Amino acid sequence: MILRFKVDNFRSFRDAQELSLVASSRGEYEDSVVRPDGFGEGLLRIAAIYGANASGKSTLLRAMDFFVDAVRDSQNSWSPEAKIPTWPFALGEIKNEVSMFQLDFLVDGGRFQYGFSLDSSQIIREWLHSYPRGKRQVWFDRDNSSGTQIKFGKHLLGENRAIQNLTRNNSLFLSAAAQNNHEMLLPIFKWITSKITFLFQGRSHIDPEQAQRLENESLKERISKLLCHADLGIVGIELQHEAVDEKIAVVMDEVVKKVAELSPTSRPFRFTAPREFYRALLLHQGANGTKVTLNNNFESAGTVAFLCLLDPVLEAIENGGVLCVDELDASLHPLLALEIVRLFHDPDRNRSGAQLIFNTHDVNLLDADVLRRDEVWFTEKDQDGATHLYSLSDFKPRKSENLKRGYLQGRYGAVPYLGSMKFESSEV
Repeated sequence: MILRFKVDNFRSFRDAQELSLVASSRGEYEDSVVRPDGFGEGLLRIAAIYGANASGKSTLLRAMDFFVDAVRDSQNSWSPEAKIPTWPFALGEIKNEVSMFQLDFLVDGGRFQYGFSLDSSQIIREWLHSYPRGKRQVWFDRDNSSGTQIKFGKHLLGENRAIQNLTRNNSLFLSAAAQNNHEMLLPIFKWITSKITFLFQGRSHIDPEQAQRLENESLKERISKLLCHADLGIVGIELQHEAVDEKIAVVMDEVVKKVAELSPTSRPFRFTAPREFYRALLLHQGANGTKVTLNNNFESAGTVAFLCLLDPVLEAIENGGVLCVDELDASLHPLLALEIVRLFHDPDRNRSGAQLIFNTHDVNLLDADVLRRDEVWFTEKDQDGATHLYSLSDFKPRKSENLKRGYLQGRYGAVPYLGSMKFESSEV
């Protein structure tokens, strides 16, 4: 589970900002708080981020996504000669070109803090600390700014020096360690790269990869039940697949090869031309008890968006993990978005401690009966275009306060200043 994520000097985040999923001591809705064994604080299952358009809501998720990408790809896929694909704050003066990312998290009951700072040419610093019984234990600390070697703590056993010699200046030691099967670091690498997943919009169609996963009958049955309960007129899912014509497959291979050649080497293009094409069609209740399939082009945007969410939601709920969703409410009825939030909150259904981090404009979720105050976050840009991230808890709203009304009235900030939207007749 994630405790905190911190980012500094990335896109619209000019200064260090931190998202925390550590529960406050207010004592509200204790059922929605996870209390891991051996860890003294409660953790939240939900973080909901509100703010005006272009205020930095998506940028926070992009920062987390970059963090995960760097861990997974820096040693294996980033080119030794290419620049690191980072995006420091670009509006006005900045402190320097160095960006920083840090994650506090729990893996197998142990607490860890892992982070790194970098510019476009090299990793500046990298560190991994463990906290057994709450006391910091340094596993490794890297500082390229002074030209020193990586300092390894006595508790990190393995071929540390050998792997250090394989680690490039523009790649992470953790990434290199995983590529070389470092026994103690591999679980850290796997948790970061497999348990934190992202959905960035694009939920407008059922892609063949998602349809192929529905070959798992158990998954297909669970998703079908949830679609039925959502009152969308759907009674099941029909899965079809067919072989791709060989001539078309050859053309696709050539296109993939050419795109890969033209892609930046530091951000590798990953795609394998399929040899089978999968299609998921939804079964609708027809007249006289019949079941009718429709081409997906005729399905509503809300139905498709809900279906695209269910697969990663169930994966997180059943196996544990962190699901990060950009615009949870996109094309969804408010009650469907609410049901997804309640699914993560419910300790009987979410037994693995899965977490949901999302941004949204859906003010119907801004209700004390839906979200704890420490689960609500806001992004707001200052006059220099820099994003600030802060919690609703900072305002200490009363228990009976109408959070939706207070937000729309600008009581907590993070809403656009519209000014006058009137036009003279000659201007329209």
